[in-house]
Amino acid sequence: MQRFFLVSAASLGLLAAAGPVLAVSTEEALKTATAACLDSAGKQGWRTDLAKVISSRSIDADKVEVVFDLTKDGTNTARLTCPYSLSKGVATTFGGPETPAETTPAPVETTTTTDTGTGVNPWWLLLPLGLGLLSWAALRGKTEDVATNPGTTYSGSYTNTSSTVTTGTSTSRNIFVEANAHDGQLEVREHADVNSAVLRRVRNGENVQLTGHRRNDWLEVANGGWVRDIDVRYDRTTVRFS
Repeated sequence: MQRFFLVSAASLGLLAAAGPVLAVSTEEALKTATAACLDSAGKQGWRTDLAKVISSRSIDADKVEVVFDLTKDGTNTARLTCPYSLSKGVATTFGGPETPAETTPAPVETTTTTDTGTGVNPWWLLLPLGLGLLSWAALRGKTEDVATNPGTTYSGSYTNTSSTVTTGTSTSRNIFVEANAHDGQLEVREHADVNSAVLRRVRNGENVQLTGHRRNDWLEVANGGWVRDIDVRYDRTTVRFS
């Protein structure tokens, strides 16, 4: 029994003495592996001055593994694992596929737009309405004044709208007749004479307003000029000119 206790005590002493030696050996192995991995990474284009050790561990009595964050351009970072063997050094393949660890986003340029009051003017929205009113006014004026320029031809249809006609010696200023010239266009002349200047021409079928005054075979036009009686059409049984 006394021998058994002596052997046990001796074994515990040896284990206590071997513990610090094993701890020192593991620490030295990790330092050696870190230095060897950084040297290998530098040869592959990685910047060792910016390398960051993430973790390191001893796998067994021969193998050590060190994990780094490495970068080549100083901005994009990859997390790589370096397997190291005490007997063989750094493994042939360093880190395998690159795994992004941290990426510093590129600065984003922000443009601030200042409203200078150059937006769409709301008054432009009223432009279509204004154009419509102008068009309506122009058409209305054209209807009221059938012809105001010499040589201008207007379209329209004949309707005898005379509300007051002349009977005997009475006159009317609201007589409408239809142009019916032999050449297709009624000539409105300045005076009651075929040699007088032509003020304008009216296409056959269009209305012409007369004053009710006659001079021989000529009829006076309400807005100026004279036309020949034979070149217009009207109800000769009811309409009389003075």
